[in-house]
Amino acid sequence: MWRISLFLVFSIVLLGCSREPRTVAPLAQLLERFKTGEFILYRLNGDRYPSEPIPDGTELLHGWEILQTCSIASAGDRAQLIQALEAGQADARRNPEPSVDCFNPRHAIRTIDGETTTDRLICFECRNIMIWTNGEMTGGNATSDHPQVIFDAYLEDCEASR
Repeated sequence: MWRISLFLVFSIVLLGCSREPRTVAPLAQLLERFKTGEFILYRLNGDRYPSEPIPDGTELLHGWEILQTCSIASAGDRAQLIQALEAGQADARRNPEPSVDCFNPRHAIRTIDGETTTDRLICFECRNIMIWTNGEMTGGNATSDHPQVIFDAYLEDCEASR
């Protein structure tokens, strides 16, 4: 019985903490924030778990196989991708859904600004994001699956332009 009580208290605390009011950053602010530095969009193999053997020549991002790399040069395109992701996070806060316990990331964004490298590994299946800063996991949050359409479109355009 005490375990159930502890679980309920812990769940209530987590739910209370996760409902902070946040807004999507305005496009002008995003344009300024991401106009310089490197910005890379990845397609990852979410079906291969990090604990599985790594095939020779495989490039990894935090244990996940990189299938496609797409450098995003345009500040407007960078802002659109981040704005889509932030809108997905805002949507997840407005309409919380139970999270699926999978984390099979098929998308990632890497930003490099001076000395700081930030990776956002995204699983739209379970609607979760893991954030890594300079090689260490520093957080995570929820998202809706709505940004996936935009991410896939950018990756398809990038592949077609090669």
